[in-house]
Amino acid sequence: MEDKKEMIAELTNTAWSLINEYETEYSDSTLSLQEAQKLAKERVAQIRYGSDQKDYFWIIDEEPIMIMHPYRPELIGSDLNDYYDSNGHRLFVEAANVVKEQEEGFIDYMWQWNDDSTKIVPKLSCVKSFQPWGWIVGTGIYLDDVEEELNELRHSLLIISLIIAFIIALILFYVVRQSLSIEMKRQRLTEELHESQQKYKTLVEASNEGTLMFLNESIIFSNAKFRAICGFDETEVSKKKLDELFTTTWNTIHTKFQEDTKSYSFESSLICSKDKLKEVVLSISKVDYAKTHGYIITTREVSKKDLAGREANVFSEEVKTSLLLMKQAIKPLIQPTASCTAETSIQQAANKMGRLNKDVLLIKQGNNILGIVSLKDITKKAVAKNIDLSHPVTSIMTAPLITISESANLHEALLMFNTQKVSHLVTTDNDKAISGMVSFDDLLSIQHNTLSFLLLEIENTNTVEELKKIHLKVPSIIHALSESNEHIYDTVAFASSISDRITQKLVEFGVETYGPAPCEFVFIAVGSEGRKEQTLLTDQDNGLIYEDGYDDKEVQEYFLELANYISDSLDEIGYNYCKGGMMACNPKWCQPLSKWKVYFSSWVNSSELEDLIEASTFLDFRAIQGYSQLSDDLRMHILELTKANNDFLVQLADMTANFKSPINAFGNLVGNDLSSKDKTIDLKTILTPIVKYGRVSALKHHIELTNTSERLKALYLAGKISENFYKDIDLAYNYVMKLRLKNQSRLIQDGKTPLNTIEISELSVIEKSFLKSIFGLINNISSSISGEIKSGE
Repeated sequence: MEDKKEMIAELTNTAWSLINEYETEYSDSTLSLQEAQKLAKERVAQIRYGSDQKDYFWIIDEEPIMIMHPYRPELIGSDLNDYYDSNGHRLFVEAANVVKEQEEGFIDYMWQWNDDSTKIVPKLSCVKSFQPWGWIVGTGIYLDDVEEELNELRHSLLIISLIIAFIIALILFYVVRQSLSIEMKRQRLTEELHESQQKYKTLVEASNEGTLMFLNESIIFSNAKFRAICGFDETEVSKKKLDELFTTTWNTIHTKFQEDTKSYSFESSLICSKDKLKEVVLSISKVDYAKTHGYIITTREVSKKDLAGREANVFSEEVKTSLLLMKQAIKPLIQPTASCTAETSIQQAANKMGRLNKDVLLIKQGNNILGIVSLKDITKKAVAKNIDLSHPVTSIMTAPLITISESANLHEALLMFNTQKVSHLVTTDNDKAISGMVSFDDLLSIQHNTLSFLLLEIENTNTVEELKKIHLKVPSIIHALSESNEHIYDTVAFASSISDRITQKLVEFGVETYGPAPCEFVFIAVGSEGRKEQTLLTDQDNGLIYEDGYDDKEVQEYFLELANYISDSLDEIGYNYCKGGMMACNPKWCQPLSKWKVYFSSWVNSSELEDLIEASTFLDFRAIQGYSQLSDDLRMHILELTKANNDFLVQLADMTANFKSPINAFGNLVGNDLSSKDKTIDLKTILTPIVKYGRVSALKHHIELTNTSERLKALYLAGKISENFYKDIDLAYNYVMKLRLKNQSRLIQDGKTPLNTIEISELSVIEKSFLKSIFGLINNISSSISGEIKSGE
């Protein structure tokens, strides 16, 4: 009906425009009023349209009096005030009233079928006022074809309904048939299960090692040797879940068997009676059990020899790290030079060193470099020997100059320092021009900045100030590691290890300051720290969980004081406060376990954006110091929640789809902020979709890991993502994270604040090309993750 109204309104406007042409000729004195009106009536009376060319226009005035009607000439000149249609409507009076109110409108009435006066049918007309002459022009269409369309629709719906009813009947028949088939299979499987139980029970009991059998996430058999090792009786073992007996979770074990693996071994810890831990080697074999798969787990205690071998492997890895550092170029350590003339006195040279904050000067004569003088030279050769400080500096300088190529590595530089017995080496570029200098102290600092050395230093600290000094060493070694390591995981793991140990030390300091805790607690890291993905621009994201049953005000005050001390100390050391307040010093994030469970229950069952953001941050939590069983209990609670609420995972996946590529329609890099003059790419923003993808996929498949690289690898091993996709996404994550760390360490070495953004102009052609490929991959991830979660893939 709306379409028909629109059509006749356009037709009415056409006729109105035609009349207006004659009004224009009258206004221009080309025609008299009578001539113009006569010609207008004749032209409009001749217009026909419609499939049979029988639809027409009519004209009345505002009285109303019929001015023109092509099929009812007997009405022309008649007063229409008392003219009624077959339903008793004064249709022409209604038309006049409509145009008085709004100049244009629609009326419904009964009228003869075109030129057939014997056939009366419903009609809809559009009427419009032509004010200069006091006319009303109208035209209408018949509505009988609308009823025909409705009848066709009713007929179609009836056919569709019959088809649907037929399909439902087929489905019901299929369901009943399948139910009968399933019941028969169930009975057969029950019989086979009983036979398998006797077979494997005998096998488990006959084993000389501690052995148990695991089926459908339950322990169904255990032998006497296993019960002797763990200290539980048979009933206690059968009631426990695998995660309650071993520190390795069932999800971790299960992922190993996704690629047709029949058996494998690994080290874990057995949780014995009285919560005692024993180091064990687990050998797990997958067996067929009543048309399904069961697992036979053999447990062997780890010997002292095995423990010694493990420590040797750790030492080997640290040696590798040291060797990698020694292969790095000295170029990042090169400092700009300062100089003085040969006529400069010793006193003036010392003053210049103090003013420029330099401990060495080059001595020039014209364009030639005569030698070098250091602060140690002034102290040992002048002050200690009571030489007049007004003497020229050349009297105590070291000459000739010892130079080294700026492309030399740390190992070569250390050798030269040892053989030449100097404190500084002057560096030269490819053209043998002086490019700066490097000091022996800087190289020695790099050599000492290995993980074990720094962790030992942290262990021996007693004050926050000492921890702050150690933290200042981190950027330089992060830079060296990011240059040497092919995979960025080792680099961010180093940064996280330092952060973890500093935080643990602060917890120890806090407990010493405020006294023993009134109950068990655990300090947790969340966000990037929880994922072990800290960079050089990472603020604090943490929380504190304590035992239930301690609702006293004094208990919360104790933990808030402890949390405030830790947060303040971390900020002083260099880990800035969280701008969003997601820290343990915030009373909201310093709560008993039951309250944390309420938080996650609320977030999982909410659709509010703020709740989803908070959930995303805290889902990546990790125990740092304290009673880790509290965080383990919370994680199990979360896994149970997400199992029962797929809508929450879908909403998290939808957040992943908000990525906006910094590439324009022409395939050029334009940056994340188009309104800014500085065209930059936010590397953290690029990584966010990959981090979110790893998080939501891990939750979907019940993977407890928090690190993104580890999550992606676990998804691949579990067969949830293809090998090619895993390689692509892991390479993309590794490349962008490495670029981010290198950019931050470079800014710090330049005396600037580290940023997550990098200017497009600083990228090479190859780097731009590689980033474009990564953006394409991320776009695919963002567009497909929601569908994968909804479909259960």
